[in-house]
Amino acid sequence: MAAKYITIAREIKKRIISQQYAANEPLPDQFALAAEFSSSRMTIQQAMRQLIVEGLVYTRQGQGTFIRKNFLQLSQWDLSGSDYFGATKTWEHLGTVTSRVVHFELRFPNEKEQASLMINADAPIYDFIRLRLLNGEPMSLDSTVMPMNLVPGLTKNHLEGSVFQYLQETLGLKIMGSYRVVRALKPNALDREHLVCEQTDPVLEVEQVIYLEDGTPLEYAHCHYRYDHGGIVIVNNG
Repeated sequence: MAAKYITIAREIKKRIISQQYAANEPLPDQFALAAEFSSSRMTIQQAMRQLIVEGLVYTRQGQGTFIRKNFLQLSQWDLSGSDYFGATKTWEHLGTVTSRVVHFELRFPNEKEQASLMINADAPIYDFIRLRLLNGEPMSLDSTVMPMNLVPGLTKNHLEGSVFQYLQETLGLKIMGSYRVVRALKPNALDREHLVCEQTDPVLEVEQVIYLEDGTPLEYAHCHYRYDHGGIVIVNNG
């Protein structure tokens, strides 16, 4: 589960992008935000620092925190490389996120999947491919495997909705974080078919392992994105 300041920063970011705050007015002060989110001022300060690093807001001494005038020039499709909370949550502020199931089966893992998920060869896994769409437009093609014993009862209906909602709200699983490798690739046949790209168009691949709160690998996936649909944003708060 994300730290509270991250959750607050996400909500404020959502409001900024949807223009719920006036561009020429300061954001609500820290006391007001702390009261709204039932948090401390320190947590609000951390959330604001997150948004400053992401380039959405800036502060004026004694005047408050303001939205950057050029924030809309940032790609609204960009993905966070240092945080993960599912495609549905990532793009929900931009419209309707839907999923089309391309492939779904139950099988045994290969050696790479065994190593990535820390499971034995005889531990069954779900293997599914989903096309993720935003307002009907193809955004990503995600190939995912998950251990069946961690995600009992996974169905096509879950895949067509939000898998992470099922994991967190129904099964009560808590996500700790992810390990990601980002690379550029030539599109394969599935990419060309479902992402509507040419053979000469590069695709951005995010290879990732998602971990539960106790460090157990939950998901091993390869997510392919069209090259012209944003990039990966890395935020370092160190």
